[in-house]
Amino acid sequence: MIDLATKKVLPISVVIATLGGNVLKNTIALLNQGEAVPSEILICIPEALSANADCVAMISNVHIIKTPCRGQVSQRAFGLGMASYTYVMQFDDDVILPPGTLEVLLEALLSKGVGNIVAPFFRIYPKGEEGTQAPKGFGGFLRNWHASLVCGAPFGDERFGKISSSGIGFGVLMTSSTQGIVESEWLPGGVSLCHKVDLITYDYYPFQGKAFSEDLIHSILWRRQGCRLWTVLDAYALIEVTTESFAWKSIMGRYRAHAYVAEMLGGNIWQTRLWLAFYCSLNAWKLIAKNFLKR
Repeated sequence: MIDLATKKVLPISVVIATLGGNVLKNTIALLNQGEAVPSEILICIPEALSANADCVAMISNVHIIKTPCRGQVSQRAFGLGMASYTYVMQFDDDVILPPGTLEVLLEALLSKGVGNIVAPFFRIYPKGEEGTQAPKGFGGFLRNWHASLVCGAPFGDERFGKISSSGIGFGVLMTSSTQGIVESEWLPGGVSLCHKVDLITYDYYPFQGKAFSEDLIHSILWRRQGCRLWTVLDAYALIEVTTESFAWKSIMGRYRAHAYVAEMLGGNIWQTRLWLAFYCSLNAWKLIAKNFLKR
C-alpha cells in the first residue's frame, strides 16, 4: 500500500474508465511510483464488473466509482463529474506514465492557465520510438500523397497535429525545430490534463460499442468552448501499439466515427468515403499477400 505521507501529493484527480483486470494494477502502481502522486485516482468501472477492480481497492488514493453505464466515454464522463480537485487528468488504463511526468504536465498547465489542455508526447512501448514519424524518400512521398489526396490533409509536415477534412487525425511530429510545447488541433485521449472548470462531463459519443476517434470528437468540443490544446514535448507517455482489427464491425465503426468528425468540422464526407475505399483495399491486399506467403 502506498504511503502518501512520504510523497508529494498534487491537487490532481486522475479519472480512469476501465473494465478492470491485471492491467489496472500495473497502471496504478506506475502512477504512484514517482515522488509526486495524484491526490485521487477514480476508477470508473461498470457496477456489474466492479469486482475486477478489487486488486487496487486498498490503495489509499484510489476510489472505486461504480458506474451505471458501460462505455469508455460514458464511464469517464460519470467519473469526471465526481472529481474533487482543481486539476483533472483523464487516463487510459493501458498507458504507462514514467515517474516525474505528472509534475511536468502540471507545470505546463499552470504556465498556460485556464482554457488550456496539455498532454504528453506519445512513444511506443517498450523501446520508446516516437509515436508519430515522417518517413523520408519514396516511402515518405507515398505517405504524403495518401495523407493529402486520400485523407484531405495538408501536404507534407503541415499535416501533423491537424484533423483532415475526412475526419482523420495526424499526431504531433517531433523534429529538431520543435521544442517545449506545441499547439495542435487535437490530443490523444489516453492522457490529458486540464483545469476542472474546462471539463466536458457528458457522454458526447453518438454511437454504441467501441469508441473510435473519441479523442478527435473530444478535442473539437474543447476547442468549441474556447480551449487551446498543447503537446508537452518534454513529457512522454508509453503505449503499446496493437494490430487494428479488419473485421467489418470495426471497419464501419472507424468509418462512421471519421465521418462524424468530418461533419463536425464541416469537412468532406466523400473524402471520408475515399479513405474508406483505400483502407479496405490496402488491408485486403495485405491479407491476400499474407495468405499467399503461407503456401
